[in-house]
Amino acid sequence: MFSAPAPQGERDKAFRNWRSDMNILLINNTPSFYSAINGSLKGTKSKIIISSGMDVSLAEIQKQNVQMAIINWSRADFDAAGLCRQIRKLKTGRFVFLLVVAARERDGSLEKIIEAGANDFVFKPFGKGEIRSRIKIADRVIKLEEEILRNKKKVLKLVKEDPVTGLFNRRSLLDEVLKEMGRASREMKYMSALIASITNFRELAEIHGQAAMDEVLDEFGRRMKTSCRPYDKLGRYTVSDFLLFFPDSGRNSAEKVAKRIISSIVKKPIYVKNMRMDLSLAIGISELDPGQISKNNTVDSNLLNDLILDSLIKKSEMAVKRAMRMGINKIEIFIE
Repeated sequence: MFSAPAPQGERDKAFRNWRSDMNILLINNTPSFYSAINGSLKGTKSKIIISSGMDVSLAEIQKQNVQMAIINWSRADFDAAGLCRQIRKLKTGRFVFLLVVAARERDGSLEKIIEAGANDFVFKPFGKGEIRSRIKIADRVIKLEEEILRNKKKVLKLVKEDPVTGLFNRRSLLDEVLKEMGRASREMKYMSALIASITNFRELAEIHGQAAMDEVLDEFGRRMKTSCRPYDKLGRYTVSDFLLFFPDSGRNSAEKVAKRIISSIVKKPIYVKNMRMDLSLAIGISELDPGQISKNNTVDSNLLNDLILDSLIKKSEMAVKRAMRMGINKIEIFIE
């Protein structure tokens, strides 16, 4: 059995309750087009943004939080497919649903419009209920796309971040540094690397347990981050070692940061559940001459830069070992 459709008044009320905050961009607007869309959205709080040409439309999408664009394909010389492609190329960080409104005689061209990036279309003349239904479909698609985007960001975060400290993990950190090496080579600027090792980590873990040490690592990572510049690259290198890279900085600048890191734990010890964690640090620093970096963007060049980066890190590790032999909270610089 088929149930009778809900009365128009009930459908209008359901529509208003369902969505009230969508920003809709009207592209290639005309007075009659605006009147028809505005009438379809009557009673809702959806915001209509008016745009005429392609360039203006692209600017509006980038500037405003547009969730849906309704394209009025009213003229034969209007490149609706080209506009859809241009919108899809925009890097807005969000999904924009594209609805094309066209005359019935353009039925044969709609396949190209869909291929160009449009999500849906409707023929003229259209009824108020038809546009409302299309917007409801758009809302569902937008919500799904937003959920997918959120999940992608979560996955990328899990892939790139150390789960304990939220800093870069080892692989992501090295990838970031390889990019910085390319810039350092082009601008002929020195880089330096710093390894901060918690030398008594194992002893503290045996006394207080791993859960407490996770809190220690998290807090120590935060203090290291506040000791350096926003564009320096910091990550967790091993269980108890942190690796810090300084673009456009030599070993002397790195040594100043090392002193701030040590001072941050000496002057203000870390506490976990009222238990004082006295950390012992050893810090090793090395420097990279930009002239050593390969400038060619080839497979062999990238492999060579991997080896150069590995050598830079090993020099910092050697300096850390020397710092450990010197005593507690010591800094050593590798000098060839």
